[in-house]
Amino acid sequence: MANITTKYPFVGSIETRQGGRFENQDSAGFIDTPLGLLLVVCDGMGGGPGGRTASLMAVDSILSMLSDVSVQTRREDALKFAIEKANDIIYTKAKETPELRGMGTTIVAILINEESAVIAHAGDSRIYQLRKGTIIFRSSDHSVVANLVRQNKITEEEARNHPQLNVVTRALGIRPRMDIEFDEVTFLRGDRFVLCTDGIWGMMPQCDLIKHLSQVMGINELTSSMTELIDRMGHANGGGHDNLTIAVVDTTFDSVKKKIKKKGNREAKDEVYKKETIVSKLKNNSILKKLGIFFTIVILVIIFIILNKRQFENKQVKRKLQGITTTTIEQVKPKIKKKDYVNSENNDIDLDRKVTKQNERVVNNPFQDSISRNLNISYQINSVIKNLDSLIHITEKKRDRSMSKKLDFVKKVIRPNIKQLKTKVNAENQNEIDEIIRLLDDSKTISCDKSGYSTKDSKKHIEIIKTKVRGLQN
Repeated sequence: MANITTKYPFVGSIETRQGGRFENQDSAGFIDTPLGLLLVVCDGMGGGPGGRTASLMAVDSILSMLSDVSVQTRREDALKFAIEKANDIIYTKAKETPELRGMGTTIVAILINEESAVIAHAGDSRIYQLRKGTIIFRSSDHSVVANLVRQNKITEEEARNHPQLNVVTRALGIRPRMDIEFDEVTFLRGDRFVLCTDGIWGMMPQCDLIKHLSQVMGINELTSSMTELIDRMGHANGGGHDNLTIAVVDTTFDSVKKKIKKKGNREAKDEVYKKETIVSKLKNNSILKKLGIFFTIVILVIIFIILNKRQFENKQVKRKLQGITTTTIEQVKPKIKKKDYVNSENNDIDLDRKVTKQNERVVNNPFQDSISRNLNISYQINSVIKNLDSLIHITEKKRDRSMSKKLDFVKKVIRPNIKQLKTKVNAENQNEIDEIIRLLDDSKTISCDKSGYSTKDSKKHIEIIKTKVRGLQN
């Protein structure tokens, strides 16, 4: 496991394991560039040492080429140039070395800064953007089975166990030139980007995968627990399971860009990836399809009847109101039904009382209030923990500058979050909040070494604060 240390305000972690294979052909790496944090994950393929060589060459060359790129360069252009150069290097090496012929690698990369996230991928390694347990974005696989899913010939769940699952249609090093798919996405504070090889996403249904990836825990704990879970599943099924690599990055602020203009020459993302396997099953089941059409027609007819009935009743009420303009309310009152008697002062009072009683029932519902309060507390706790993780990774070249930056982050971000949390917890936890603030104000919270990195004592101290924050959930 490796922490993603970066000068940018993101928190991340990478974990890779061999699985049940004779060697690990996955590779991953990260680097701070002038254009943002760059994270690359590759899954090598090819006989002998080819797969591992291809993935290592891809990661090393891409990170190296973008390490000193000009800040004026468009991020997509820089990423495209680096990936195409990596493709040339791998392809040339395979031609020159007989034992490496046929080697290649998938790639998924993200170049993220305050503005937005630029994503590039080729093959079946994936990137997910998650928000509160929901998929906001997911890369589309370049593989044989993905094409079958897009053509509605199989469902995504069937694709996960298809015999041609590992046959990709795009990869680095296979051809002199290759197409790379690019996307640009915005993000909100708390969004999570997950990059992974098929050894991760291929082991369980997508709904279960997203559930595990959306757990509220430290980011290092998340990557570690995820790989351990999948490794156990693989060994329980006889071993031989694929290499598994996962990289996770959490955002701590909203991106500057709020909307991205879609390119005119690119097809829209397949809805099957957003709606998962349920939509695919409905489309492939003719009986359900016919029933769906039938019930849709029935619902439309019912809505049409209700609207016409209301329109007719409104006309009747208007006519009755027009008819009483020459008489008093008291004279007409016995002839009008209760539901049409809309001008009664007493009825208005009764209606107000009913609404008030209904509102009182909603407001005084202790079960509903408890659920809402717990959700708010859970969300706030998660926010504080993520900010504490971010604090550890804030670095400057000099100790004083780093401590000043950390202190500013504590005052402007973490302290207000904890004070806001204090207003939501019960009375029993109020003293615990005061203790957390006292620990936060301790000099250990922002202590750094000469190079500007957090000291071991500081990291241990922050872990103590995080543990106390998590305890507020109880």
